[in-house]
Amino acid sequence: MQLFRTVAEAGSFSEAALRLHLSQPALSAAIRKLEETLEVRLFDRTTRRIALTPEGQELLRLSARLIDEFEAVTGDLRDYLARRRGRVVVAALPSLAAVTLPPALARLKAMHPGIDVTLRDTLNDEIQELVQSGAADFALTVTPQAGRGLAFRPLIVDRFVMLCPRDHELAARKQVSWTQVVRYPIVGMARTSSVRQHIDAACAQAGIALRNEYDVEHLATVGALVREGLGVAALPSLTTPLLRFADLAEVPIVRPRVERTMGIVTRAGRSLSVAASALVEVLSEGAFAEPASEPTRVRRRASA
Repeated sequence: MQLFRTVAEAGSFSEAALRLHLSQPALSAAIRKLEETLEVRLFDRTTRRIALTPEGQELLRLSARLIDEFEAVTGDLRDYLARRRGRVVVAALPSLAAVTLPPALARLKAMHPGIDVTLRDTLNDEIQELVQSGAADFALTVTPQAGRGLAFRPLIVDRFVMLCPRDHELAARKQVSWTQVVRYPIVGMARTSSVRQHIDAACAQAGIALRNEYDVEHLATVGALVREGLGVAALPSLTTPLLRFADLAEVPIVRPRVERTMGIVTRAGRSLSVAASALVEVLSEGAFAEPASEPTRVRRRASA
């Protein structure tokens, strides 16, 4: 189309060839191929000049719109590849969405203001479905279930702590055991949460009977109930910044030590978009916001 428009504007194959830095035979062959493809004559040729046929005039009108649209598309693609534009959908556990992602998103916005991010904060089961279906580019969550076609890149190991009122008899301890924790009413998360699943698995393996006094959906509810002395809670240390309003004591839990590995979940064998890769890079470069208890980062060995 660009060659055709140049010939039409120049009114001469030789002049158009000079403008395009092509040989005249090569240009003539390209126009002839275009005519053969469209099955129509585009130029009336004389010995000295050429003129557009009626069909050629109509193609010239249409080609201008086509080329403008193509240039707009390629310009958008260049912006996208340069990370000046793009869209990312990321799913994350509520604790990560509230504590980990905000500083990372602020850094991404400063570096690439044209990238738009949609955040889906939800529970782990739905997160895996979002990534598996392609509704989310990637997710921040715990290790995914096997057999779902998901890849996992660990970034941080989060340990569990006990939360209780500051005047509680265990509040001053340096650490507590699960046997000590379960002597008191437990305020726990719903069974569908990854927090509850980790606790149930660890206690079952250790032969510890766990019975929650309350099962709730939201961390704020946990904090409010514990603040009022209705029980103690066991939560990952990454969640504790969200409960500062309750002014609770935080004590590490041992015997057994319960941890959950957090990281980036993607569809196995599928490449991330340029925009999504930019956010993953920010997260991988240390944008994780860590609470005072300092969860352990996953250290990567240098390649041999």
